[in-house]
Amino acid sequence: MAKVAVFPASGKIGSSIYTHLFKLLPPKELLLISRYPEKTPSHMVQAGVATRTADYNDTDSLEHAFDGVACLILISYPSIESDHRFKVHKVALDAAHRSGVSHVCYTSLAFGGDCTPDSVAHVMQAHLKTESYLKSLESGSTERSDKTPITFTAIREGIYSESFPMYTGFPNPHDPPDEVRIPHDGSGPGIAFAKIDDLGEATAKLVKEYLDSPTNFKYKNQVMLLSGPRVWSLAETVKLLGKLKGKDMKVKQVTEEEYVAEPRVQDMLGSHGPGEVPKQWATSFDAVKKGECAVASIELGRLLGREPEGLGETMEKMVDR
Repeated sequence: MAKVAVFPASGKIGSSIYTHLFKLLPPKELLLISRYPEKTPSHMVQAGVATRTADYNDTDSLEHAFDGVACLILISYPSIESDHRFKVHKVALDAAHRSGVSHVCYTSLAFGGDCTPDSVAHVMQAHLKTESYLKSLESGSTERSDKTPITFTAIREGIYSESFPMYTGFPNPHDPPDEVRIPHDGSGPGIAFAKIDDLGEATAKLVKEYLDSPTNFKYKNQVMLLSGPRVWSLAETVKLLGKLKGKDMKVKQVTEEEYVAEPRVQDMLGSHGPGEVPKQWATSFDAVKKGECAVASIELGRLLGREPEGLGETMEKMVDR
């Protein structure tokens, strides 16, 4: 039976993690769980990777999804809506606990500074609740006293380099405006951006470190940070995009109300959850102002064994696509 499972084995970070795990583990030790297992790359299935069907929004499908799994990589639910996001995380973790999973690696998010338990960003609230719940499972303090404690590693994945438009007013990378309108003046502190596939590779290698030495694993029952090696202010980020496009781009600070009312913001955030998503997302700029995303980490480079790809290189690829 597979020792390591990825759920959901889909999306950008999940797909990157399992792609790199496939290179690190015997295929028969890997289980990929998703809504559409038929989309699993055929060469992986042919090599012996197992698949199962499960869905965060189908509680029954999770009941035995993690049977036989020793280490679960739990990819966070893709929404900034806090209550539902935490609810489905908890359901999945409880199912994993009942199935006897020993260790959970959870993909959290790099708000909150150097792994503090607080954040003003709405998008971080479900992650903080999930981290707290993982700690309760580890300590055995949940109502399920019939089950042994479960260990965990909460990985605060760096703010994706590819997501820089979310922090700069959603400019079209191929044809950006001369001015971006955000509720921030663009000055530091900024964001330690990291490329998605670098994060996926580093996460896979971190899991391998756990598997090689579960007892002595450095990050057992810890929250750890995987962020980029350099912090970029939002003004620097905008200026970099402008340089690539031959424009003198600048940040124009607007009120939160003006930002929320921007048609581009409304259009781009509409798919991220129900309710007042633009207003909720605006709290991310408050977090950036407080320096919550401005902690650079050496761990990403250590795990990769090389210098992580810089924001400029990633941005250039996005502009040229």
